[in-house]
Amino acid sequence: MRAAALGAAGLLAVGSSVSVGGGPPALPAPPPAARPCALRAVPGVAMSEGFPDSTRRGPGAEFAPSSGTLRALTLLIDFPDAKAPYSAAERYDEFFPAVKRWYATASYGRLDYESTPVLRYIRMPRPFSAYGIGRGYGWDAHTQMMRDLLKVADKDIDFRGYDLVNILVTPNAGPPADEAVLSVTWTGASAATTDEGAHLDKVSLIYGHDQSGSRVLSHENGHDFGLPDLYSADDFPRTDKLAGQWDTMSLDWGLQGDFLAWHKWRLGWLADRQISCVTARGAATYTLSPVEVPGGRKAVMIPYGPTKVFVLEARAAVGDDGDACRQGILAYRVRTDVDSGQGPVTVVDGHPGTSACDFSSGAFNSLNDAPFTAGQTYHDKASGVTFRVQGRDAAGDWTIRVTRR
Repeated sequence: MRAAALGAAGLLAVGSSVSVGGGPPALPAPPPAARPCALRAVPGVAMSEGFPDSTRRGPGAEFAPSSGTLRALTLLIDFPDAKAPYSAAERYDEFFPAVKRWYATASYGRLDYESTPVLRYIRMPRPFSAYGIGRGYGWDAHTQMMRDLLKVADKDIDFRGYDLVNILVTPNAGPPADEAVLSVTWTGASAATTDEGAHLDKVSLIYGHDQSGSRVLSHENGHDFGLPDLYSADDFPRTDKLAGQWDTMSLDWGLQGDFLAWHKWRLGWLADRQISCVTARGAATYTLSPVEVPGGRKAVMIPYGPTKVFVLEARAAVGDDGDACRQGILAYRVRTDVDSGQGPVTVVDGHPGTSACDFSSGAFNSLNDAPFTAGQTYHDKASGVTFRVQGRDAAGDWTIRVTRR
């Protein structure tokens, strides 16, 4: 049984990681011959960065559909000891339509996020204090909450036909988000079943007022689609040496909040023709269009083992990255054999001696200037890849020369 155990591991951390029962990771299946860079998910790895062997979506599937129409049921709850301080409509407006717009932009219009709200607070039958909700709270507490939710809501609400359920908790339940991050997503196992047979197996809960605003829900729903946490769950400051602020699955309040090209490809938002997969030795020149805008080639990917790939993509200060600190070629390594929250993505710092846009955070700024710019060359020892950034044209596209030895 899979259960997402969200444990924000430090202040400002957001999101959950899925813990998978069973033994050590097994060897992944090889990628299809026609898609050699689409590394397969590693069995036994929590929310592996690889592509799943099964593409099944819909009721009973482990993850929600990431393309087409997503149907989300959005509920609001409060408690006898934490009654909502303002209306359900006001709480709902903190997230919608912002989340819908965010995903429409990130997916190039390929995901139509339809949220159906029940615009009243559902009063839980027990006080908030009775559930033992704290940082990293467990499956038993979640199960009790979901069963109690159905006791008071199942009669009036039809849960059938939805791909996931969002629960917006009254913000005065529990400590402020800057003291303890409680927001969590549970996927892969049903905590409760309705009278009509609908399973609560993909549920995102939002607590408090997070500094990321609506993007905390964009992050949590990313788990519903199968994306892992990119921050360090055990040593939160280490996040600044992993993915930093370069993906909402890392730091959802970061300046560069769009998804990485690897994630967009996994979610079906990028076509195979937009990915240059380099498996042979040699050198070639590529032109990359920024991942934030539709169309064009988006990434060069170089696999260097059954569980590792080196990725090059262009990033710009537009779209969901409108507040980006720096623009250029972002380089990073993806590992499909590393658990969510343990560093499956590591960004290469193109300017290791400096940080940038330090106003964005008290820490986590060293990778804000990570993109490589015109004239820079880098050799990655692990993958044997060398690349040189040749320049940027008037349209905003970047040209790079990539050599694989």
